[in-house]
Amino acid sequence: MSRRVRAWWPGLAVAVLFALPLLPEILGSRRLVFRDAQITHWPWHEAASAELAAGRVPFVNATASGGQPLLANPNAVLLYPTFLLTRVLPADAAFNLHYLVHVLWAFFGARVLGRRIGLGAGGSLVTGVAFAFSGMFLSYGSAFMNASAAAAWMPWCGAALLDLGRAESAGSRARAVAAAGIALGLQLLAGEPAISLLTLLLGAALLVAAAAAAPRAERVRRLWTSALASIGAGVLALALAAPLLLPLRAVFALTYRGQHSYSERASGAAAFTPARALEWLLPRFGGNPDQIDSGVHWLRPHLAEDFVYIWCVTFGVVPLLLIALAAARRDFWGRKSGILAAGAVAGLLVAFGFRLPFYRLVFAVGLLRRFRYPIKFYLLTTLAVALLAGLAAEALGRRRMDRREGAILAVFLAAFAAAWALAAPGGALDRRVAPLAAQASSDPGATLEALRGLVRGDALLGALATLAVALALRRRERPRDPSWAVAGLALVSALPWGLPLFVSAPVEALEKPPALVHRLEGPGRLFVSHRLPRFDPAELRRSGSDALPRMSRVARTFVEELVPLTGSPFGARYLFEEDPDGSYGYFNQLASEAADASPPVERDRLLILYGARWALAEDGEAHPLFRPATGLRVAGHRLLLFEAPRAVPELRWAGRAWRRASLSDALALLRSDRFDPFDDVCLPSRPNLRSEDAAKPPTTARLEIETLAPGRAAVVVDADGEGHVVFSRTYFAAWRARLDGRDATVSVANARDLAVEVPAGRHRIEFEYDRSPFRTGVVVQALAIVAAIAIASRPGTVR
Repeated sequence: MSRRVRAWWPGLAVAVLFALPLLPEILGSRRLVFRDAQITHWPWHEAASAELAAGRVPFVNATASGGQPLLANPNAVLLYPTFLLTRVLPADAAFNLHYLVHVLWAFFGARVLGRRIGLGAGGSLVTGVAFAFSGMFLSYGSAFMNASAAAAWMPWCGAALLDLGRAESAGSRARAVAAAGIALGLQLLAGEPAISLLTLLLGAALLVAAAAAAPRAERVRRLWTSALASIGAGVLALALAAPLLLPLRAVFALTYRGQHSYSERASGAAAFTPARALEWLLPRFGGNPDQIDSGVHWLRPHLAEDFVYIWCVTFGVVPLLLIALAAARRDFWGRKSGILAAGAVAGLLVAFGFRLPFYRLVFAVGLLRRFRYPIKFYLLTTLAVALLAGLAAEALGRRRMDRREGAILAVFLAAFAAAWALAAPGGALDRRVAPLAAQASSDPGATLEALRGLVRGDALLGALATLAVALALRRRERPRDPSWAVAGLALVSALPWGLPLFVSAPVEALEKPPALVHRLEGPGRLFVSHRLPRFDPAELRRSGSDALPRMSRVARTFVEELVPLTGSPFGARYLFEEDPDGSYGYFNQLASEAADASPPVERDRLLILYGARWALAEDGEAHPLFRPATGLRVAGHRLLLFEAPRAVPELRWAGRAWRRASLSDALALLRSDRFDPFDDVCLPSRPNLRSEDAAKPPTTARLEIETLAPGRAAVVVDADGEGHVVFSRTYFAAWRARLDGRDATVSVANARDLAVEVPAGRHRIEFEYDRSPFRTGVVVQALAIVAAIAIASRPGTVR
């Protein structure tokens, strides 16, 4: 076998083994539906595709929360290269491939980083498999479109920055700057700023390590030169991501995260816990995501967590076993392994969040407080462990196993045997979990049976993997590198628990229109009670089976219950969403929270004001200002669709103005019976003045609507007096208006919407979402691409 073939065939083998079980997803007959994949990413992509099909840039998503910035939402991942797949492939296949391709991209990136730190072909293969098929990465790669892409770029960025730190000549340094800038820029376009910050932390550590490895006399100069070059790479990255960053800059101040600093509880949510270390050896101890009960993902939220952000935290049994075997010998430990181990431990400690006192130093920084979930630091731990696994595999190939390694193998086998015994029917696992299952599950017996099966299955797989590693490391007569074999074992042992994370449902079932969607025709928006989704697990089980219901069936329930934004591809337009990353607008989120906190009559006044025509809720929830229109039974629960007599138009004339000095005062007025949602408008008070009540009878006007689109509207007004044109879009400073061709001031109307003051007479008013930041960003990106090509074309090679 030639050297070139030996270089590419392992990657091809990994890709084939990973892809074969997922052919239905790759071909688009099934769609990924786990968590954010169904609730946000798919609806966003469908909304963007609809705008592009209409010949418009998707600046605004009109189906979401009164119209939300779409292109400027990093979580939507619309400016990332894989979005182009939607133009050449079926939508479902393109959507799935974004997730699946980045698992392989992470594999190749970690393998490249392994080679950069000195691993051979076999050791770097172990590193690639250990990182890409870790619980942390697959949890990202199966649910979060932005996080999976950003995490996949982390090792690529690390490799490029390490090249930069080691560059000996101006030419090689320039090429490294180009490579690092491109990798960081694409990571920024992926839209997960917390992972980008972690990548910068990783890059800084690698630059310091590269300088420390230089001759003593060269260290300071090397570090200084690398720092300056890395700034150049950062500037290039920002320029490449300018089409996203400039539109985001224009709206960030009024996004939910731009205004809201998370509380200690919210900021520290979903931290790592000591109990989750059980997943290191038993990856499915937290449950199988395709098997659910009562809407709760197993029992973990009842034990220690408010929200399970990362489904599985295993590093893989084989990588852990390799590290344990190698670490028992002193010759494994050196500067490289010591630095990686220290980095792994540091990342793990920070992932504990507020369980460790020093996390308060992170929380004390205002910028960092806007990022939730300390378990994100676990990604650094995962990458460090993957690199250690590669080092360990090569170290174990250089020596014979002795009693120490035998004892460690015996400990692993004993741990798996103990897990098997504890998970026996009526065993210790049952006694520990039964009370929790009785509280959380509608069928505790089925829950216990499923958990026992998963724990015992993992124990059996772990024991077999341990024995297989022992055979692979057994020294024969002639020396050989066992890394190739253990890399294959790491992959094969990861697939049984890793593949179920890619929860999917048949496209045919998902594309069937919801039963209620035909009732949502005409003007107005839909309010879905925040108490939904609700379902009876017994209704979702396969007939004649005691197994727990499958998430693939729950996904259809989400569509039938019109859970935001699952109905938007079918034409539903939503008033509010629960997820602040989805609702995005600060004013819209406050309006939603005010509605939730209000008594039924006041809540309904707000809903009608903001354009609600329909309200969907479980039978028994009061909506006094709406009338019941129809009902249906979904998954064991009866739902009622309420309808208002008429909807407040998206473009309307407000002939009477109220002014309030604060948002809380404005929301109090809007919920009262003094305010007429069809004729009145509430505006911020004038400078240096207090609140003002409406003093005059409302004026009237006739409106001729010329254009009404997600990011643009035009209307001709013939008014008998002064008043305001109100446009039902969530207020952002990016909105512009023109009155008879001249710039006009856009005000916050009704604590959320847009309004322009109009004098008496006949006038033409235009609203338009500002396109200039995006256009400037495209120009900057084009110049950055030219600069990257020019920089990379300089003579010299990256070592």
